Amino acid sequence: MKTFTLTIAGTEQFDGEAPYTWVVEATDVTSAMNKALAHHALSQEQRLCDLEIDPLHTFEGLPAENCGYHWNDLRSAAVVADSAVGRD
Repeated sequence: MKTFTLTIAGTEQFDGEAPYTWVVEATDVTSAMNKALAHHALSQEQRLCDLEIDPLHTFEGLPAENCGYHWNDLRSAAVVADSAVGRD
């Protein structure tokens, strides 16, 4: 699996909100786009037809350390670590 960074703008862009950046694991960029779009649509309760991928901020790999924006890590290791936080 490879790591991809995808930036997606939905209806929140019309309220002045910045787009969301997702980091996912996938075998190729098309699979990565599908995974990020599905997650964005479900987590933000938006329709797929209202979402746009920003091609200038979509690439293979992680964002640079000093990228200047927040990104959401959906890679399996990060999701497992987040779900374990707060459990005793």
